[in-house]
Amino acid sequence: MITSFSRLLPLHVPIRRLTSHYSPKLCWSTRATLGKAHQPAVRANYHKDSASGPVILEYPFTYILLIIRKEVKLDAHNPLSVGIDIGRSKADYCLMLPNGQPVIAHCSLDNSMQGFQEAHQLILNTLKSGKFDGVKFAIEATSYYWLPLFTQLYLDEALLPYQPQLTLLNAGWVSWFKKSFSPDHKTDQRDPFYIADRIRTLSQPISWHYDPHWLKLRLLTRSHFHLVDSMVREKNFYQLHLFLAYSSYTTSHAFSDPFGKLSQYLLSHPELLEEFAELPLRELAQELNDLSYRPLKKPAETAFRLRESLHKSYPVLPDLEETLHTILSSFSTVIKNIKSEISFIDKQISNLVAQDYPEVDLLRSIPGIGPVFSSGIAAEIGDIQRFFDPPKWDKKLNSYRRRNCRDAEDAIAKQAGLWWPKRSSGNFTAEEHPMSKKGNAYLRYYFIEAADRMRQSIPAYRNFYDKKFAEASKHHHKRAVVLSGRKAIGLVVGLLFHHQVYKPEEVHP
Repeated sequence: MITSFSRLLPLHVPIRRLTSHYSPKLCWSTRATLGKAHQPAVRANYHKDSASGPVILEYPFTYILLIIRKEVKLDAHNPLSVGIDIGRSKADYCLMLPNGQPVIAHCSLDNSMQGFQEAHQLILNTLKSGKFDGVKFAIEATSYYWLPLFTQLYLDEALLPYQPQLTLLNAGWVSWFKKSFSPDHKTDQRDPFYIADRIRTLSQPISWHYDPHWLKLRLLTRSHFHLVDSMVREKNFYQLHLFLAYSSYTTSHAFSDPFGKLSQYLLSHPELLEEFAELPLRELAQELNDLSYRPLKKPAETAFRLRESLHKSYPVLPDLEETLHTILSSFSTVIKNIKSEISFIDKQISNLVAQDYPEVDLLRSIPGIGPVFSSGIAAEIGDIQRFFDPPKWDKKLNSYRRRNCRDAEDAIAKQAGLWWPKRSSGNFTAEEHPMSKKGNAYLRYYFIEAADRMRQSIPAYRNFYDKKFAEASKHHHKRAVVLSGRKAIGLVVGLLFHHQVYKPEEVHP
């Protein structure tokens, strides 16, 4: 694949940091600029056509396509709008004219490579026969079912002359958009029409770009989130049946963690617990200390609380005893396996970010944030520069201006659902502003978990947490840690935008 650049580039060009502007008149002519950060290089062979001719560089097609498509500006006057309602087994299409009239009201194809090829040919034929000069694709973000299809559309060479613009739509946006029409059926035959009409009328759609650099990290960090969520669910299920077997086991607080090694050993040997219930405290304390992985800090107190929990618990009916212990043993194994898989995923994340993720290194400089939380935040944010576009209307200047760090901070907070929308109408103004929670649940999780670690390591965040904890009338910890997470967004944006590591306040000039 050969393309021409407006100026000579070095032999090794950091592909991921290149920005380019696609020109429909000169098919693969681009203007490239280099970023500041060092990124992995892709080798390019270059030469000149003539003494005054353009520089010709030879790249693998996939990399050139990523460069050209990175900053596509859709200036088509007669674009075709394609709405796609995706599912695991099929994809429903609607092709729409710029005036809102459907060219093809509905077409259902398999969500497979064969189905994509059929849809690809149908769209190309429509573009050629209708003399369209552009094409806009929109799809509902339904799990990951859309990803293979959109990746094929993004990397398709035949669509490049039509300046394809790909947009992911939240299903809620489409649902709200449908409310502006008269009531209609909710079917796969009608949904693509509203998706196509939504992208046709959307003033400033946010384009989706295939970025494997962040995608592979994002898949890993989201898998970590899923495993942690699964472990919480399984632990709750385990403790429910633990109550049926030993109703006072957790409330007596004999062990700080019922899933600790000593606690799990005792629960897996119910005959030991029966024996321990009748032992004198001194002997019981000695037995627990001998069984413990490390010496107990207060063996006598632990022994007293354990015996108290056994005496206060409801007696288990003989018919249920074996069943309950089977369930506890089974789910104890499940929890151990999930912990092992979390450790494996965390190791894969650490190995991946050690290669080429300077953004993660910047966030890891924050005390209390390890490689997993910093990777989760960085993966969901991606390129921080995307939150500084498009320009914002400034009421004071009465003109458009480039977005600043505070604007980017607010945008990321909205993306994470960490903001409190106001509600007012006429003379009424709501006194309570519940948190939105709409948006990226993964980003919200990583920000809040990171803030919980930061308040234990950074004095400024500890003071902020204590202040909000004291101000809250209920749910003190939840409110304080969520507000700390919102505060942490500003710090993260500042570090990523300025490419700086964290510096404690006491060392600032």
